[in-house]
Amino acid sequence: MKGLKRMIGVAIVPLAVASLAACGGEKVESAEEFPSKEIEMTIPWSPGGGSDIEGRFVAEHAAEYIGEDIVPVNVPGVGGTVGLEDLTKEDADGYNIGQIHEGLLVAHHSDVTEINYDSFEPIASLSSSDQILAVSTDLGVETLEELVEYGQSNTIQFGGTVAGIPRVWVEQMAKELGVQHNLVGYEGISEAIQALAGGHIDAAIVDYKSGIDFVKAGEINFIAIGTNERIETAPDLPTFQENGYDITMGINRGYVAPEGTPEEVIEQLEKAFEETAKDADYIEAVENAGSSVTFMGTEEYKEYLDKQDKIISEIIEEVAAE
Repeated sequence: MKGLKRMIGVAIVPLAVASLAACGGEKVESAEEFPSKEIEMTIPWSPGGGSDIEGRFVAEHAAEYIGEDIVPVNVPGVGGTVGLEDLTKEDADGYNIGQIHEGLLVAHHSDVTEINYDSFEPIASLSSSDQILAVSTDLGVETLEELVEYGQSNTIQFGGTVAGIPRVWVEQMAKELGVQHNLVGYEGISEAIQALAGGHIDAAIVDYKSGIDFVKAGEINFIAIGTNERIETAPDLPTFQENGYDITMGINRGYVAPEGTPEEVIEQLEKAFEETAKDADYIEAVENAGSSVTFMGTEEYKEYLDKQDKIISEIIEEVAAE
């Protein structure tokens, strides 16, 4: 017993020293030293869509306030879940972060993935993206009322991520409009817009930046926007509410870190993102992309996700029961 006590007593000093060193003798970085190298940002979508564009804006401008480069890495697959599942396995040291939005909550409650927003440490949400109902010009529809009339005698082929937030929007919208519909699955909005522009589907829910070039090319038409009021970038585009339909749609894009990331590191990232949200160049870039800067800090963002999770869970249950 005395020998055991001696071993424990001798171990106290090495254990104290070990708190400053990783296995193999490498020094563990303190929160005060963070960051000392580039940070990798997982964007779980294909390049070119609204989420990818927004993520790159954040990476570019937040680097100035965090003091190191932030490198966006696209890891698409299964409605944005592949990249986020990979992120849960990364080191929880602040050098691995990722982008999420409401689509992850839909995928979780649709049994596509076991992970959810609470599989991570939320950092902050920086922007919201207004969503627009777009149709292929091949459909010969130019207004919302014309689409409703078409959908009463024909099945509208919508495109979008089946395990993502477009599924919830399409179900809600089709019910409110009273139209027949089907959802064709695509991996992210960029693929859905390409299909829409090619006339392979009839309609899709898109953001302004992702769709405007196709509108200018005469391949798709914007017919309604899911905001309470018209937006400055598209003043001639009516809202659903103007047409008498209680429909609003939007995405809040936020950033998370693997579970267990130190609180002090989360606070530093949150502060850097808050400064980014005040940056005039960042604000201009986001607004030119048809989105809005709507910052939510860590606690506010957690509360928002809690509320959205409950709403989305209830909607998915209703859809499954039909």
